Amino acid sequence: PDPVLRNGSAARFEAVDFAVGDFDPLEMDRYGVIHSQLQEILEDIVQLEEAVDDVTLFAQQSDQALEKQRHMLTRLRDELIWARMLPMGEILNRFPRILRDLSTTYHKPVELKLLGAGVLVDKAILEKLYDPLLHLLRNAFDHGIEPQAVRQRLGKPKKGQIEIRAYHKGNQTVIEVKDDGQGLNLDHIRQRALEMGWVTAAELAGMMPADLLGFIFEPGFSTARQVSELSGRGIGLDVVQSQLKAIKGTITVSSAVGQGTTFTLYLPLTLTIVKLIICLVNTVPIALPADSIEEVLTPHLDQLKQVGGQRFFNWQKQMIPIYRLVDLLEYNCLVPDTPPSKALAPSPYPKNWSPPLLILRRDGQVCAVEVDRLVNEQELVIKPFGSILKAPSYTYGCTILGDGNLIPVIDGLALLALNLERAETAFPTHAPRLQPLVRSDRPGHHPPLGATRIAQAPTILVVDDAIALRRTLALSLEKSGFRVVQARDGQEAIDRLQQSTLPINLVVCDIEMPNMNGFEFLSYRRQDPLLAKIPVIMLTSRSNDKHRWLAMQLGANAYFTKPYLEQEFLSTLKNILD
Repeated sequence: PDPVLRNGSAARFEAVDFAVGDFDPLEMDRYGVIHSQLQEILEDIVQLEEAVDDVTLFAQQSDQALEKQRHMLTRLRDELIWARMLPMGEILNRFPRILRDLSTTYHKPVELKLLGAGVLVDKAILEKLYDPLLHLLRNAFDHGIEPQAVRQRLGKPKKGQIEIRAYHKGNQTVIEVKDDGQGLNLDHIRQRALEMGWVTAAELAGMMPADLLGFIFEPGFSTARQVSELSGRGIGLDVVQSQLKAIKGTITVSSAVGQGTTFTLYLPLTLTIVKLIICLVNTVPIALPADSIEEVLTPHLDQLKQVGGQRFFNWQKQMIPIYRLVDLLEYNCLVPDTPPSKALAPSPYPKNWSPPLLILRRDGQVCAVEVDRLVNEQELVIKPFGSILKAPSYTYGCTILGDGNLIPVIDGLALLALNLERAETAFPTHAPRLQPLVRSDRPGHHPPLGATRIAQAPTILVVDDAIALRRTLALSLEKSGFRVVQARDGQEAIDRLQQSTLPINLVVCDIEMPNMNGFEFLSYRRQDPLLAKIPVIMLTSRSNDKHRWLAMQLGANAYFTKPYLEQEFLSTLKNILD
């Protein structure tokens, strides 16, 4: 035969001329068989090519459908966010009357100017903004605006000016409360800080004005000499700051003597959805708000330095301390030994790279927090914790990934400040001697007794390739007081049995699974003396007697078919464990 000539999906053979004596009849028959087999192979190839084209077309259509759904979900999410929005005027329009009453009562004419009343703010934020803004308004009226006679002597307008301005900036809502009064008296602030015993005279001498202004947010701070309805009661701007922290906001102040003071409030655009950086601490997933992180980077070895027991990182020509998040967190409960989720697959990077650093800024000072691995950045919903258990002060709540994983959301700065307070060390000049509170797999790290993994209940390994059935069974067993780990097939089950840090007391296994089915798992188990000691219950949809007989011959301790009676299944399981 001539060589095969191919044109697209088609192919053809051309027979050559041959002499009568070239081939005998047996060879002719063999040639005919080969020819027919080649034709069948070519027909199969054509069918495969058509199937590949169909699969490619289906994949393209699926991608288009997914893209449409993604756009639709994004649009629905945006509509949901804006449906929660209310105009700032809902609370700002209450203030003119309040200020008129104050002006009449204290004979101090003041004019209020409102800008940005139409700016939309999340309803949950707006409801908690009234008290802080009212406090700042009264503060500007009392401490900022001078009496009418003083203003005339200074050449200022008779009426004092207070302005409240709201606007959006990036993913934040900014609110400014500004007055044209006397400004903050730094000498009075210094004197009050000395009287309160917060600093010494030597420390005050080296303080910058921005540091001094920070004292006005301390609890109990007031420069008023007399107690009135407006001043001197010791309930000051610390209340405003704490109320803003509750809605993930911050506040700053700037002042010029004789020109006025401006308080600036920075608020998240919405409390519904926020950008979170998801990372791993050992194997525990943790989320941190992205807007609290200055930068995420992987340091080079020449950027790291060790001084005593503290590591430092050379960032933007300054040495900043490094704190390991694994040393800052405190866990005194069991950490679930569950298989890694695809949604928590960490970002790949070379093995010789240093662990990632999160750069945080606190009160003008910068530090770095080291995590074990970075996963990704996602826009997620933060749900507050319930009232049954008291959550740590450094937590915002929790978030739920698409696969159902529950992840705590923490405030890195609050966590760091809490540990620094415990260490009684100033931030961040000296490195605190922090006691490691979380189990670490790194050499030389020994966890405290309260953080070790102690099995309080029997551990059961559930092996099934159907994730829905696996989770349903896991929930049922956990409600009955068992600890549950999971595997997708027999091979993964063997790996978990051999590598698990906890002793597994019993295995519940399906039969039909990829890679290694239930029968193959039982056969492998019989050959390993250690694995053979672990009882196995088969839970499968195969109700045929031959399957039951084969499973029992291979060493299964019990055999249940789906659907099954939960009470009967749990009773048998407990009897086997006993």
